[in-house]
Amino acid sequence: MSTVSTGDDLNAWLALEHEAVWLYPVIGAPFDGLRARANQSFEAHRDTRDALLARLDRLGVEPVSTALSYRTHALKNVASARRAARDIESRISAACLQVAGRSDADTRTFAVKSSRRPPSPTWPGERVPKPSPVCPDRRPTSP
Repeated sequence: MSTVSTGDDLNAWLALEHEAVWLYPVIGAPFDGLRARANQSFEAHRDTRDALLARLDRLGVEPVSTALSYRTHALKNVASARRAARDIESRISAACLQVAGRSDADTRTFAVKSSRRPPSPTWPGERVPKPSPVCPDRRPTSP
């Protein structure tokens, strides 16, 4: 695997981690019921962001910087905050899978472990069905 494509994939993931580190305080501040989970998510994504920065440094790849701002729909209520959390978690999971599918064993292991760590895309009070591995377009039915 070339350093360039690995670096590009890691940078795409890093950009999402920057966004998550920005987003979770925005989610936690106005909603008391989400504050603890948002803080937990913030800390997990901050740690992952820092690990990605170190990994890119070891590869000699310039990391992407944070954006000046991030586009977020208005978080008017708990449901919209949960949707925002699920959205960023889903995009980060996709980036982790991209890295896992196109990298060396050490980076693949890091990506897989990061994609399986809490917080999951399911936030309190909501279940998000996973795509079927046989038919990704179909969602399993509830038991």
